[in-house]
This record gives sequence, structure tokens and C-alpha cells, in this order.
Amino acid sequence: MSEIHHLLIDGNQVPARDRATFVSLSPVTGARIADVADASVADGELAVAAATRAFAEWSRVSFLERRAVLLRAADLLEGADFRAELALEVGAVRAWSEMNITEAAATLREAAGLASSAQGTVLPSADPSGTNLSLRTAAGVVLAIVPWNAPVVLAARSVAIAVALGNTVILRPSEQAPFAAGHLLADVLTRAGAPAGVVNVLTCNPARSKDLVASLIAAPEVRRVVFIGSTPVGRAIAAVAGDALTPAVLELGGKNATLVLSDADLDVAATQIAFAAFANSGQVCMATDRVLVAASLLDGLIERLVARASALAVGDPRHDDVALGPLITDASAARFTGLIADASTHGARVLTGGSADGRYAKPTVLTGVTPASRLHSEEAFAPVVSIEPHPDDAALVAAANDSAYGLIASVVSTDPSRAWHLARHLRAGAVHVNGPSVGDEPHVPFGGLAASGSGRLGGAESVQTFTEQRTFYLHGWEVLPLP
Repeated sequence: MSEIHHLLIDGNQVPARDRATFVSLSPVTGARIADVADASVADGELAVAAATRAFAEWSRVSFLERRAVLLRAADLLEGADFRAELALEVGAVRAWSEMNITEAAATLREAAGLASSAQGTVLPSADPSGTNLSLRTAAGVVLAIVPWNAPVVLAARSVAIAVALGNTVILRPSEQAPFAAGHLLADVLTRAGAPAGVVNVLTCNPARSKDLVASLIAAPEVRRVVFIGSTPVGRAIAAVAGDALTPAVLELGGKNATLVLSDADLDVAATQIAFAAFANSGQVCMATDRVLVAASLLDGLIERLVARASALAVGDPRHDDVALGPLITDASAARFTGLIADASTHGARVLTGGSADGRYAKPTVLTGVTPASRLHSEEAFAPVVSIEPHPDDAALVAAANDSAYGLIASVVSTDPSRAWHLARHLRAGAVHVNGPSVGDEPHVPFGGLAASGSGRLGGAESVQTFTEQRTFYLHGWEVLPLP
């Protein structure tokens, strides 16, 4: 990474108009990574103008050209090694870094396949001499606001299909990951042949973000908003987008449950839960926060899960033998210890972990978390999971659904029919049957219910997300009779 991250506007690396910057600090070392351009509303206006100009051309080029750009970008992404950058900027361990690159490349390739999928329909007319066409065309400029935790995957998810269909994009990456959630993918797409203005990057610190994002959403040329992040911020984004009548896709937080049925294989369940709860130090929207287990299996599952959690190495993510890196900020670490202390005060028992050395939090397993504690209802976004016993399947489902969120869930059972029956009764945007809650595929729509958001990213359904439906009435187009 360079020592300065400028804005990317109309294919050019430029400083903020007022030369404002902020400092990107590593969660690993605490040291400065780069000075980052701090965009203002004026910079946003330039980016909108650039993306609008580019849209006029990009939306009209052959889908074959757009497909070729995305396929080249996928190859470029996989052909480089970004592990050092991801480790320093977002604390990603080797496995998490490699997953980001592999899955982002797969997302680009899936999008390439959808470049020709904005299909229309020919409809009859009551007038025999006429016909009607219903077509889907690119929507326009897309504002994509991308978080830091799975930065390359989520940037690709927000951008790839939009670009494939002829839209142009303004990326606003998290201030925690200006490179990994913004410039990395933009640079790859540019080197793959995306014309100037097709992908623009606006970095800014939180103090400016509210005004900048509001002005971008209010711009009439911005026709879609994608936001991946916390529920409180998502609500604010939705309010601004609603006022502008701009469709928004919101992928928000979760309080995700794994249900372990009475016939489950406990070794399988413990292995899946350990991955789903502690991957990326729990800083994943799909992470398992709650384990709801048949009461008869409680002790056996606790024994196995505690053993797996205790064995996970926590430390510098640049070392290959480390499983968990740091929490992203000091505030995140303080929140982690605060949640544990609050849960303990309200009757919970810490079975392993529960403390942090600076930003390095130990994988934590608790039991006895009560409704009075914050951890009962708040998304942890840290390496912590609670275990709660229930007497039967109905109670497991009721407990899983007792949440304002509805992002993802999982069910573990040796009886596929039983697991499938329960899965259909869970109020979640996605449910894994006999698989960890952390996991998705680029050709499958993903998104949440209730406080976990609205709309879907990924797969063919995204074609509707990033296109406008337009109807054309063709009068006097009488079809000649066949000879």
C-alpha cells in the first residue's frame, strides 16, 4: 500500500478539493498505514458528475465487453497476493484473507455471466396492429457503502453485478479499510479495462460521512444505494434514501442462532459453531452469536466447544499459525469486555475466555445469559457465543425467532427431514442445514429480514435490483401473416 490514498474520480487519483486527510492506523501495530483523502460534499459532486458521464457510454457498450472486463479483473485479483495488506489494514489472518480474494473473484465471474441477463418481454396489444415491449435497462449511478470486515468480498458483492449490467459506481469504503474495501477492487477493475468514471472511490472519516452520503443519495443521478453495515446506520441510510425515492439494498446486522437438535453429532456441531462464532474474531455479520441446544446435549456440547475455543491461537495475523487476529479498534475491544462484564453481572457464567489483551480478545463461551443483559439482544461482533438449553424443537425455534434480527441461522441434525422442517420455521433470510452460519455463494441471493435489512445482493435477483423496468408501446407494428 502507498503512503497516501487519494480519491479516485473519473479515472484519476486526486486529493480532496480542500486537501483534507485522515490517518489510517493498523489494528495490528497501531502504527500509521497511510494518509487518506477526506472527501467533502464538493468531492462527491465531482464523483457523481464523473459517474454520470461514464454511464452514458458504459451502459451502451456490448455486454461482451463488460463481461470481459469482469473476467480479467477476477484473474488479476487472484493473480496477486494481498495478504500483507489485509493483515495490516483489517487484521485478517491468512485464511480470512485468502477467502476474501477467492470469493471476490468468484463474485466477479458470476457477475460476468449475468452481463447479458437483463432480458425483456414481448407482450400482446389489444390493438392488432401494435405490440408492447417490457425491457430492463441499467439504472444509472450506484452508491455502494462497504464495511471493513470482509472488505474485498463485500465490495465485489456491492459492485460487480451493477457494473456488469451497465451501471457506474461510487464506492464509499469504510474509513477502517480505504484500501481493502475500496481502492483494491477499483484498481483491479481499472487495470482490467473499466473506463474512467465507471468505478470511483470516495474515502472520508466519520465526521464528514453523514453529510457526504446524504448529498450523494440526494443527487438525482444516483439511482441505487447499497449499504452493508450496522442496523442503526442502515436505518439512517433508509430514511435519506426514502426521502429521495432512491431504492436501497440494506444488508445489516444479525443476532444469529445455531440450533443443535437432540440427534445431532456433537463433534460436528462443535466444529461448525467454533468456526461460525470465531471466524475473523467474530467480526462477521453472519457469525453465530447464540447456540440453542437440546437440553440433553448441553454438557457434551459445552465440553467440546470450550475445548475448541481454548485451542484457538490469538495474535498477530501475519503469522500463519494464528487463528484469530485483533478486534478492529480499541472501542471494539472495550465493547467486548463491557458485554462480558454486563452479562456476568446479570447471571451469565464465563466458561472460557472473557478477557482481552489490548485489541486481542480471547474466544469466549458463556452460558446462562439472561434477557436482562445486553448480550442477549445486541449483536456481539466479537469472538463470543452463548449456549442456551431448550426442552424440545418447538422451544428451540421460538428462542431463535425471539429477536429483532433475521439475517441467518443454522440447524444441526442427523435427520435431514427434521432439520428441514425446523429450518422453514426460522425467521431468517438464509438458513444453513448442517453447515456453519458463516458462508454463502455468489450465485445465491443474500440478505436479511426485519432489522437485518431489505433487498438482496447476489445471483440473478440482483438483475432486478440494478435495472429499471421500462415499457414501450409500439403502435402500428402489425405482424405480417406468414405465407
